[in-house]
Amino acid sequence: MHNRPEENQETVAAWELTELQKRGIEARVEKNPVLTFMGIEVLEVRPGEATVLLRHREDFHNSLGQVQGGVVAVVADVAGGVSLYSVLPDPREFAIPTIEFKLNFLRPAGAEDLLARGRLVYRGRQVAVCQVDVSDRSGRHLATGLFTYMVKPTEKCTGVFSV
Repeated sequence: MHNRPEENQETVAAWELTELQKRGIEARVEKNPVLTFMGIEVLEVRPGEATVLLRHREDFHNSLGQVQGGVVAVVADVAGGVSLYSVLPDPREFAIPTIEFKLNFLRPAGAEDLLARGRLVYRGRQVAVCQVDVSDRSGRHLATGLFTYMVKPTEKCTGVFSV
């Protein structure tokens, strides 16, 4: 059972992650080759919230010398996914493929590390929505978006991939 407090007792941020949730998130991150390839690091996770880091690399640049938008989208998707995993009883028992996202690019990402902060906005039985903001180390807001995920037990998701 999830350690969610009764309504009106505490806010989501006051909950603590269980050891099962922590181990599950670690296992999901370690098993994801995209995170390893790109070097995405999970910096902080609280129930319903996650912050991830992408260290700047020039091979993430497009022909204009700015970070390619798809790279920004990947780091945003990871932040949203981890924020969702943080409220599941055991993240290893769920697949959460991204089924839709909208990302507004506010300004180009230059030669700084990227921070993406995800926050769970809604979680139903089969669908969840997370809001994500991406900034650079200087605090410049670079992108904001909404990510929608399917939430399914892994035994029902043969062939479905997740963060």
